[in-house]
Amino acid sequence: MKRLSLKRDALLLIGLFVAFAAFSAFVTIRQRQIQEQQEITARYSSNSAQPDGTLALYTWLERLGHHVERIENRAFQISDNTRLLYILGPRESIADNEATYILQWVERGNTLILADRGGFNNNELFRELNAELDSLGDLTEQTTLTQPIADTMLGALRVETRNGFIFDTNAHVVYAQTEEKALIARVAHGNGFVWLLSTPEIFTNASLSNDNNAKFAAALFANVPRDGIIAFDEYHLGFKPESQNGLMDMLYDTPWGWGVLFSIVLFFAYMGVNGQRLGRVLPVPKTLARRSPSEYVTSMANLFRRANKRGMVLQHFRHSLKRRLGRPYHLNPELADEPYVEMLARLRPDLDRNELVRLLNALRRTDTSENDLVKTIEQAVTFGGRKN
Repeated sequence: MKRLSLKRDALLLIGLFVAFAAFSAFVTIRQRQIQEQQEITARYSSNSAQPDGTLALYTWLERLGHHVERIENRAFQISDNTRLLYILGPRESIADNEATYILQWVERGNTLILADRGGFNNNELFRELNAELDSLGDLTEQTTLTQPIADTMLGALRVETRNGFIFDTNAHVVYAQTEEKALIARVAHGNGFVWLLSTPEIFTNASLSNDNNAKFAAALFANVPRDGIIAFDEYHLGFKPESQNGLMDMLYDTPWGWGVLFSIVLFFAYMGVNGQRLGRVLPVPKTLARRSPSEYVTSMANLFRRANKRGMVLQHFRHSLKRRLGRPYHLNPELADEPYVEMLARLRPDLDRNELVRLLNALRRTDTSENDLVKTIEQAVTFGGRKN
């Protein structure tokens, strides 16, 4: 018995050393990661000298004699003397109040350059400017201006985007577009202007080595007075005051947080090794009454019916139809209907193209009746079967 006890104590001691070594390795790796994040920063950041950073643009403006500043590590605020603001590839959402504040600053005769390729974050500036990002059929890697800018004719610009802008109004001027969607546009707002670009890559360190990109960037800031400030928004790239960090950030990024996590791991490991229960034993019933899949389907259908979510149901079956028809040909169901139908018709000549267009349009409706809903879904489920 004593021999078993010694063996168990030795295993505990070895386990403790292993845990301490793992903790030391974690601390070293995490400190290195934090240091690298501080040095290499985020994509499109004016602090970054990486190919996808914008430090070259920042330095260029300084050498031309402009006063350049960064909005970072403090509350988001645009100084009164700022005449040009770059918001490039924001990773943080721009809320309603922030969008209103920025556009009020533009109204006073200033210029905003907003280059956003889209993502999961919400950008309320688009809604305020009656603009919306929509996906393109393919990746666009270069574009040419449809009209001169600052009396300068440019060749092909180096870009990289899968999205373009569509507008609800005509209060804009398009400077570059593809698939009838704007890649570069200018919107007048009060006494100022907003440049909307779906490709922040135009301004990156790598892209500015292209003469046309450099001339385009220079044309945008050509009218900024020397006594005016040009600002780069680093705040919406994630460079916020440390006080705004959450509990999980502090646990994962600070030494005392690492100590807390290490203590928790050791506590549960000790409890597990000693066989300690963390609560009383609950008796398990011999038989569990389980609901049938049909009951779940029925309950979900009733919920959608009571909530009048017919449009959501039609959208689901519309996406399912495009995915089912395009799967054998590796077609992206997220494509717009017109190019999708065009490509599918070339690959499947036997398909009733007009019927497919009619069916996709019917599945877009949001004001359909319940009977039409059932009929349309039945047609969507049965459509496209190959004839023998």
